[in-house]
Amino acid sequence: MKKILIALFVAGSTSALAGGFQLNVQSARGMGMGGAYSGYCIGTESVFFNPGGMTNLKGHNFTIGGSLIMPLVSLQTPMTDNINQTSPMATPIHFYYGGQILDNLFVGLGINNQFGSSSSFENDWEGRFIVQNISLKTFTFQPTVAYKIHDYISVGAGFVLTTGSFAYEKAVPVGSASTDYGKAKLTGSGISYGFNAGIFSTIIDNDKMKLTFGASYRSGQALNLEDGLAEFTDIPPSLVGTFPTSTSFTGKLNLPSVISTGISYQYKFNENNSLTVLYDFNYTGWSTYDTLAFDFDNTDTPDSKTTKAWANSPTHRFGIEYALNEMFFFRAGGYYDITPIQDGFVSPELPDQTQFVPTFGFGMQIGDHFAFDLAWFHQDTERESDLTDAGFTAKYHRIADGITFSTTIKF
Repeated sequence: MKKILIALFVAGSTSALAGGFQLNVQSARGMGMGGAYSGYCIGTESVFFNPGGMTNLKGHNFTIGGSLIMPLVSLQTPMTDNINQTSPMATPIHFYYGGQILDNLFVGLGINNQFGSSSSFENDWEGRFIVQNISLKTFTFQPTVAYKIHDYISVGAGFVLTTGSFAYEKAVPVGSASTDYGKAKLTGSGISYGFNAGIFSTIIDNDKMKLTFGASYRSGQALNLEDGLAEFTDIPPSLVGTFPTSTSFTGKLNLPSVISTGISYQYKFNENNSLTVLYDFNYTGWSTYDTLAFDFDNTDTPDSKTTKAWANSPTHRFGIEYALNEMFFFRAGGYYDITPIQDGFVSPELPDQTQFVPTFGFGMQIGDHFAFDLAWFHQDTERESDLTDAGFTAKYHRIADGITFSTTIKF
């Protein structure tokens, strides 16, 4: 019986942090340049990417935007030629405010979805005992302050509050009079706290060139699930003591820290036309997601502890931007992302893979008060691996296209 319980929650560890897969769509301007922004910092997005760069803002600035992420995941197993996920389109949002309140003091606010995922399969698919449906949603709120120490160096920091909720459904390998298997549904929510801090420096700025550098740190967060609810249906009467109609549970999801450094070089052809080249290096502390444990209030339901063994992972981001007449902005870039999920721990709802993702973008400045930005990215990866604890092996093909857009108003 204990083996059944362990198998029951193997996917839950990955699916709970399917939102641990970062949603790197917090800026249309940044996404157009591969997400290389911590050393660039010319807009309100600095609240998120590097609070120290907020001191580049003038007046009061508001940005609101969102993304449309369209995933398509299929897999092949030794038993089935093709299985498709039926995952919905994701629509993360972002909002930023940044403004100058004193000569050297700036304040800001950021609201976005930094982590999130949703995956679903047909209820009777081959891997139904691993996962049928799963989703994780987070909202992050970050009030921020920045201070210009000198014309060439600034610092900033923000308090981070994250709210998260998840739902997870899978089949239970026990039959009843009415069905061949039961069903488990876990739902939970929680709040976590952290901080975001950064430093920004303008190294060179003259008529021909501008060179800037930035570094930031977003702390890890522990999303505590204090009042989770586990519900079991279609369970044989003899097993209701172990799989009750409902029972509470507690757990914790570790959201990772991120260290970023970036550099930006701008060559000025004349007063209104320039070419900017950017590079960012991110290091995400996924190793904090080593295990996931569920503690059930029902004494007959064995507690579960699953090894995840995710690894810290780097990401390299590249971008270019050509500014034409300080009105039109043409952008391109990409990022090389090394997956934190090791072989033997790949679950069908999150078949992550090391990949290079190209990005493209366009921006338009409309007068002194309005701007519009648009970006597009495309992912196309394949991976063959297994989920050892569940005895499941598959070859995955994942395609995702994303469009990110935003509008900025300046006063």
